[in-house]
Amino acid sequence: HYPLMADNKEAKTAPTPAQPETQETRDVFRKMSEYLNGEISASTHEYQLLGKLNLIVANKYKGMQEKASKLNSFLRGLDEKYAKLEPYLKQVNQLHDNVAKMEQVVVQLDEYTKNLEDQFKAVYK
Repeated sequence: HYPLMADNKEAKTAPTPAQPETQETRDVFRKMSEYLNGEISASTHEYQLLGKLNLIVANKYKGMQEKASKLNSFLRGLDEKYAKLEPYLKQVNQLHDNVAKMEQVVVQLDEYTKNLEDQFKAVYK
């Protein structure tokens, strides 16, 4: 069944219930647009914050790298100084060992002289 012309005229002149729905649809789209803009804005701020944090961390790591480099240079210098001192340290250790041996000899000599003195006193008594 095809609509009559008169029916079409009525449809044009009578207020359609779609007009309030159109306004509601516009409100929904506007609110969705506001929501999405807010989400995009929040994401943009988060990315900006992440960028700033990355710069801060990069600067901190750069400072740590500089400190590590200085520490490495300092340790190399200490190694060089130790290498120069090592022969002297070996001599000190040898001297210490010799002194310990001499102390043992002195103790033995002291015991020997005490025994000799005791024997000498026994002979001249």
